[in-house]
Amino acid sequence: MSFIKKLGLLPVTLALLVFSGSAYAKNLTMNISFGVADAHPYATFMYTFADRMEKLSGGTVRVKVHCCNKMGSEQETFKKLQLGTLDGTMIAQNNAGPMYPKIDLLVLPYMIQNYEHALAITNGPAGEAIWGKMGEEIGVHLVSIPLFSFRHIYNTKMPINNLDDFAKMKYRVPKNVVMIDTYKAFGSDPVPIAWSEALTATQTGTVDGGDLPIDVMYSQKFHDVAKHIAMTGHFVLAPPFFVGDKFMQKMDDKQKEAMHMAARIAEQASRFHTNYGMGIVEEKLKAAGVTFTRPDTGPWIEKAKQVHTAFAEERGPEYVKIMDMIYAAAP
Repeated sequence: MSFIKKLGLLPVTLALLVFSGSAYAKNLTMNISFGVADAHPYATFMYTFADRMEKLSGGTVRVKVHCCNKMGSEQETFKKLQLGTLDGTMIAQNNAGPMYPKIDLLVLPYMIQNYEHALAITNGPAGEAIWGKMGEEIGVHLVSIPLFSFRHIYNTKMPINNLDDFAKMKYRVPKNVVMIDTYKAFGSDPVPIAWSEALTATQTGTVDGGDLPIDVMYSQKFHDVAKHIAMTGHFVLAPPFFVGDKFMQKMDDKQKEAMHMAARIAEQASRFHTNYGMGIVEEKLKAAGVTFTRPDTGPWIEKAKQVHTAFAEERGPEYVKIMDMIYAAAP
């Protein structure tokens, strides 16, 4: 009689026991952070990941979640991953661009055309070409892109029906060169402001508006002051969940396997929350007195082409090759 039969265990049961964590696995605490409200799909990903990671690792990895910029700004948390003072963070991809420029390929205006295109990029060779070597190059690994949502323009002054209306106001943009160049191409002189200060800048009149997915506008209460939204969808929010290489090196193979499985489970929950919730959020914003316009995006897309061309010329052949891969991945 085999050892397995003596124990009275089926092979599947034994496999589950092995996967759930070795008695000799190192016990770890994993600190992860995000910068928006707990009601947002960011939180759905992070708390689902934390729960699954603890269970799938057999309790050998305890995960502590820190929300709402408590661990610093998005760029600060990224730098903390490199230092090893934070283990994981979920941030907008544009806030990673200054530290890892290839991520800017996912920041370009109208680069990602729809949800299916986003999946084709992140699950295919274009995604691998963008972030496949991050760990060895800068000490940070992209583990998952938990959600995709299109960014639209909000403002405190007036409805926007065209580029002429848009150009009459000043806008907050993240501190990312591609986004700054995009707003200039659209006819504005943008004001670079960190995410943690964006709402205050809108409330005080430092800027008249900016752009965000509508669920972020709602969860962060931008609609309390900005009553006009133009559905332009010029950028996509595709926030990666990053894990620092210093924490990766602490995990054994089973714990890493648990991490990747936990991330896959959590991203499905986060994507469902995002996709299902958008229609509900739009109705809630309308009920709160927000007016929506839907400009013809043709002229915006033509302006965006100028940004793509200038970006390609500045960044060079390696970037052009990946841009072509992204274009080719469109459904």
